[in-house]
Amino acid sequence: MKRAALMILLALLLGWLAGCNRETAKREPPEGSSLQLFEKGRGVRLPDDMQKQLGVETTEVTEKLVAAHCDKPAQVFRAAEGLNLGAAVALVSEAEARELRAGHIISLRLGSDCSDSQSATFAGTLARLDTQAIALLGQVEVLIEFADPERRFPAGSFFKASFIGSRSNLVSAIPSAAVVEGVEGPFVYTANGSHFTRTVVRLGAVSDGWVEVVDGLYAGDSVVSKAADTVWMIELCALKGGAPCCPAPMKK
Repeated sequence: MKRAALMILLALLLGWLAGCNRETAKREPPEGSSLQLFEKGRGVRLPDDMQKQLGVETTEVTEKLVAAHCDKPAQVFRAAEGLNLGAAVALVSEAEARELRAGHIISLRLGSDCSDSQSATFAGTLARLDTQAIALLGQVEVLIEFADPERRFPAGSFFKASFIGSRSNLVSAIPSAAVVEGVEGPFVYTANGSHFTRTVVRLGAVSDGWVEVVDGLYAGDSVVSKAADTVWMIELCALKGGAPCCPAPMKK
């Protein structure tokens, strides 16, 4: 559904650009007119009227209270059978384990790839934290129990477990809508003078429509918070299918 909407947007954008180019041709040479929306190394530049039409808005990176969060691959070692719950194990660091408690509800997603957000989620329970693995593995084993009446998860299968800690931390955060999930990872568009520059970010916990920024942005930076996908499509359109410019490196 989202892909179809973006394709419709792309068609509308091409029409918008074509109309603009016809108007521009009456006043000045057409050379590079369609590429004025994009400048290599600086990013996308949108006229104010186009920003309004496309609904592009910006928001500053701000501090938010966000619960500690981590995603880990978990492997099923006991399949559910009848009324007996299935069980899986995941590994977390000692610091992460200090934020967890037995009885916590865990969000589970089929597959071990923690970047995969397409499959449906289901719930499990944190049954036990086992610190005996620290001596051998340097990490804490987390035992997760889950119901599986449809018997979808045999022993040996994997899913992603999302752990939410017991405390909230004050962190730098941006609206979740500002994040574009690229093939090589998430990025945002930062306001850089008159341009919007694609910038790689490393993200952490998610809470109430906000996501923690672990690396890539500073407090006070301004990011496109609405229509970020649209800006990405404009960059691709301006390059006429060529390779997009390299994202700005993470800020250290």
